[in-house]
Amino acid sequence: MRGLTCLITGATDGIGKEAAIELAKKGCNLILIGRSKTKGKKVVEQIRKVADSNVDIDYLIADLMLMKEVSRVADEISKKYPRIDVLLNNVGAYFTSREVTEEGFERTFALNHLGYFLMTKKLLPLVEKSNYKRIVNVSSSAHYGIDFEFDNINGEKKYAGFETYKKSKLANVMFTYELAKRIEATGITANCLHPGFVSTNFGKNNNFFWRNAIRLAMMLTAINVKDGAKTSIHLACSDEVKNITGKFFANSQVKKGSSKAKNDEHNVKLWELSEDFVKPFL
Repeated sequence: MRGLTCLITGATDGIGKEAAIELAKKGCNLILIGRSKTKGKKVVEQIRKVADSNVDIDYLIADLMLMKEVSRVADEISKKYPRIDVLLNNVGAYFTSREVTEEGFERTFALNHLGYFLMTKKLLPLVEKSNYKRIVNVSSSAHYGIDFEFDNINGEKKYAGFETYKKSKLANVMFTYELAKRIEATGITANCLHPGFVSTNFGKNNNFFWRNAIRLAMMLTAINVKDGAKTSIHLACSDEVKNITGKFFANSQVKKGSSKAKNDEHNVKLWELSEDFVKPFL
C-alpha cells in the first residue's frame, strides 16, 4: 500500500477516521474530506503521529450533502492529483425528520446516495489511471427488508427516518452492483459493505430523544470503531479481494445482499435517475 493514494469521505469521525489512521500506517497517502476545519485539523494531527513521515495527508472541506460541493471538491482533486488508487465513499447520516437541501433533494438520499454517485462519476477517470483501481462504498445490513420506492425518492408522500435510511443503504448496494457492471472492462473493482453496528457519533444530529435512544443502543450492542473499520480496510488493501467486484461484504467476507438489490431493471432505473439528478453538477 505504500505510496498509494486513498480518498476517504466522512473522514473526521468513526470508521472513516479509523480507516484513515490504519491506511496511513500502511504508508498510504490520504485525501480526506469533511465539513469541519477544526475537526479536520485534529484528525490530520492525530494521523501524523502514527504515520510514516513520508505519508502525505490532504484535508479538504466540503458539505457532501450538496451536489455543488461534491462537484467542486471533485474538480479540485482532479486538478491536483494524477490518479486515485482507492476511492472510499464512507460519509453517511440518519435523520429522523424530513428536510430537503437547497438543491431540492431529501437530505438522506442526497448525502448517502447521490453524493456517492456524483463523487464516483467525477473521479472515475482518476481511478482508471491507477494500477490498483478500487472503489469501496460503505452501505449497511439495514438495506435488507426494504423496497426502493421510486415514486417517493424525496419522501414527499411519507417519511420515516429509519426507513429512509434503509432505502439509502439499499441504493448504495444497487449502485455498487450496477457500477461494477458498467466499469468491468476498465479493471476497476467496486464493492460495498456492512461495517457492523458501530459505536460512533452516528445520529447525533437528531433530536434529544433519538440521540439518546441511539446512544443507549450503542452502549448495549455496538462494536468499537476499530472493528467497524476492518471491512473497509480489507476492501481497500487486501490482496484477497483484488479480483472481486460487484459484491456485498460483512466481516471481511462476501455476503448475500438483499434480493431487492439484484433487480437489474431497478438498478438501471436508479442509475439513470441519479444521472438526471446530478447532470447539472457534472
